[in-house]
Amino acid sequence: MTNYQNLKKLTTEEYKNYWEKWYQKREDEIKSPYGWLSLRSIDWLTEGNKVKLKGFPGEWEQQGNTVTYFPEKGKTVTNKNQVVDTPKQITVNTVADVNVEDFDYQGVRAQLIKRLGSERKFAVRQRDPQSIFRKNFKGLPHFEPDVNWVLPAHYVPLKDWKNIKTKAVINELSHNETQIGNLYFEYNNKEYRFVVFQAHNDNSGFTKKDPITGKIEYLDNRQNTESKGTIYFRDATTGKKTYGGGRRLRINITDPEKLNFVDFNTAVNLPCAFSYFCTCPFAPVENTLPFEVPVGETTPDK
Repeated sequence: MTNYQNLKKLTTEEYKNYWEKWYQKREDEIKSPYGWLSLRSIDWLTEGNKVKLKGFPGEWEQQGNTVTYFPEKGKTVTNKNQVVDTPKQITVNTVADVNVEDFDYQGVRAQLIKRLGSERKFAVRQRDPQSIFRKNFKGLPHFEPDVNWVLPAHYVPLKDWKNIKTKAVINELSHNETQIGNLYFEYNNKEYRFVVFQAHNDNSGFTKKDPITGKIEYLDNRQNTESKGTIYFRDATTGKKTYGGGRRLRINITDPEKLNFVDFNTAVNLPCAFSYFCTCPFAPVENTLPFEVPVGETTPDK
């Protein structure tokens, strides 16, 4: 686990090389074939109405917590590598944000999601490796890395996690985030505090089987994120040099007592900065800094 002392020992050139390795991994992830740049649409389902998506065969219908996908004759759509040739019914009783199932057709992926925080429950977003955002991607704009923005910090986990509602970028949607701790850091001899949330994943289909009934239960989109804490924040560059919804930091909380720094050079844009079809949370008011953080990613071109 990297620590404050080791990072601060690096020369300017050594730190730049260290950061560039991190940056390349970040860029590879976001421009991957089905990464955030691949989103090309998001369609919200409404109770009792069949919805046909532009460019994807079949229809979708929501009834309460159940969504049914009706395949189109002559079109080969797969789900978990199995051809869907009869209506597929999916029930998601889980009261949480869930990435439910993926459906694939000729390279395009339709991802069924469930989101809390508005009257609308379910949406289908399409991912296309040939999307305009992916085709036009020219790299992640950023400030020059600066080791001086690796700051001393310490993490305090919450004994009892808190559910916090935050606004979302898309229309009236809000997010139900889970606060798992606080990060305290020093800047110019003053201490500041960040609210730390449980991290999300972007993968679909996390489930478990009830040992008694045998029914499948869908799990929320926080699976396999135990070692990661997420910080959404704003600073004096927000809406000017950086994205108006704020930026995100990830911290490694595998061993909370050993975490002793925060590296603002790893501040990244939210997916909504790249695509109109995401459901990103805004940074909470508590995580607003009164000064500029002139490192990390800057506002991208769409």
